[in-house]
Amino acid sequence: MDKLSAQTSDAVIIDACLDGDEKAWQQLIHRYKRLVYSIPIKWGLSPEDAVEIFQGVWMECFKQLSSLRNIDRLQPWLTRVAVRKCHRFSSDKRQRSEAPIADESMEEISGVADPTTFFAELDKEQMLRDAIEKLTPRCTQVIQALFFEDPRPSYQAIAARLGLSENSIGFTRERCLNNLKKVLAELGYRS
Repeated sequence: MDKLSAQTSDAVIIDACLDGDEKAWQQLIHRYKRLVYSIPIKWGLSPEDAVEIFQGVWMECFKQLSSLRNIDRLQPWLTRVAVRKCHRFSSDKRQRSEAPIADESMEEISGVADPTTFFAELDKEQMLRDAIEKLTPRCTQVIQALFFEDPRPSYQAIAARLGLSENSIGFTRERCLNNLKKVLAELGYRS
């Protein structure tokens, strides 16, 4: 595959993966890495445990990708695999624990009080990531800097990074947010 982009469909990327294209695998992982990693973190696992789950999900994807029946359902499949691995990991951890676990802390250990809400939030977060990737590179950088970097850089730092006037960052931010709203609406995002 010569060129992969944020707009390349999962089906095209998966076909390339099945043909042994290393760049396609990188693109597939890049597309869903935040989703897969966020699940064990939201489950309440440590970052080290989240990395273990992340690796396990991608190993399973590598093994099972050729037998995936509905390529358009890759995102929900990855979510189910990650949740199943989190559940198993948490269950195994509880079984290894020597101290008895109080009933009121069981919900905290499982990490998910309401699975429906949990999955809905994951879907919304992935839709937001997909929408941001569909923006222009400049808008992607502005949105990432202003809303996802910690600590958030100053307008002066963002302007220097993008080669813009500091006075234009507010206008650029507004334009990029409007573009993001349009893309989210096209994707069917509901708040």
